[in-house]
Amino acid sequence: MGKKLRGQGSVRLREDTGKYVIDYYDNLGKRHVETVGTNKKQAVDKLTEKMNQIRTGTYRTPGEEKTFKEFAEKWLAGKVGIKDATKTSYEGIVNNHLLPYFGAGRIGDLKRENIRDFVKTKVDEGKLSSKSIHNILLVIHQIIDDAQIEGLITNNPYIKIEKPKREKPEVDYLSTQEIPVFLKAAQTYREPKEKVTKITDRGKKKKEKPTCETTMHALFFTAIFTGMRRGELLGLQWGDIDWIKEKIHVKRSLYKGGFQSPKSDYSKRAIDMGPRLTEVIKEHRAKQNETRLKVGNSWADHDLIFSNNEGYPLNADNLYHRDFKAILKKAGLRNIRIHDLRHTFASIMIAAGHNPKYVQTQLGHSSIKTTLDFYTHLMPETYVGAAQKSEDFVFNGNVLVTSDEKGFQRKC
Repeated sequence: MGKKLRGQGSVRLREDTGKYVIDYYDNLGKRHVETVGTNKKQAVDKLTEKMNQIRTGTYRTPGEEKTFKEFAEKWLAGKVGIKDATKTSYEGIVNNHLLPYFGAGRIGDLKRENIRDFVKTKVDEGKLSSKSIHNILLVIHQIIDDAQIEGLITNNPYIKIEKPKREKPEVDYLSTQEIPVFLKAAQTYREPKEKVTKITDRGKKKKEKPTCETTMHALFFTAIFTGMRRGELLGLQWGDIDWIKEKIHVKRSLYKGGFQSPKSDYSKRAIDMGPRLTEVIKEHRAKQNETRLKVGNSWADHDLIFSNNEGYPLNADNLYHRDFKAILKKAGLRNIRIHDLRHTFASIMIAAGHNPKYVQTQLGHSSIKTTLDFYTHLMPETYVGAAQKSEDFVFNGNVLVTSDEKGFQRKC
């Protein structure tokens, strides 16, 4: 039988069974042959119903009436070629937000108003930021698009879905007066000693393990004067430093104990080192080498610049909750995030008058718009007197002017 056009089909009798079958092609050109029964009129009515569904966009593929949960889990399992952090984020969004709301329903029945109601519910709950809701909608959009490609959805319901207005992220940073106070506290900070856990160990004098006492100071000094993200700092290796050109090359990031490529291609960057930062890192290297010799064969050779006292990667949670917070308290400063040291670097760069394009490349932003949206408001004093400087540039001999124009200049 020749291929039928969309919206066409036929009814025929199977002589071997004495039953009527309907034969048609769906909206994607896929052929379907369904047995109906011994009544020809019922078969004709069934075919008419299928054709109407195809024409109106309500057709559902027989045998493929998947629930949202079934398809979303299949979609998750099929995601390849993405970073572990992205995969983990997708899993959290699907399991914590999408499945509790859409999971039991058939994905083919999903309508625009269902998605709009979902967004309204999330906004009304007030538990998520607008950015988080945007991220959730990106995932549901991908799932629906894939379901449409597989023929489970005819008309895509993700059309003009209104998203909550993005809030400007809260940005905090250390001022130029606070930075030396913080770094001094980091320089004198010592990791807490291990707690005695067994009664039998009490009273026993344990041999102290070698410690590299420059790690925290060097790490946070680097954070403030390079703007590197926490994972990038923890994944930094000695081979990433170009001592001749005084640059740090960002090549990897530490995520949940494993190394992965940086956040984006823009994140793979070369950051300039100042002489003070170079000196701090060199002093740390000497101290780390002393610790490594004391530890001996137990040292884990990952070539990490910032490691624990046995050469293994630092625990990101401990770094924040135990070390960073303790240093802030020791310095008498408010609680901020480690990521705010990245904002500190940006504020320094802007206040020092660096070109925004240079700031963008050093931070690893994908566009200068991101840089400007985030940071130009941090140091408003940078622009004090800007209008006068513009006038001075024109009228105080900084441009070539004719004799007549000089006369005009005096009049002005």
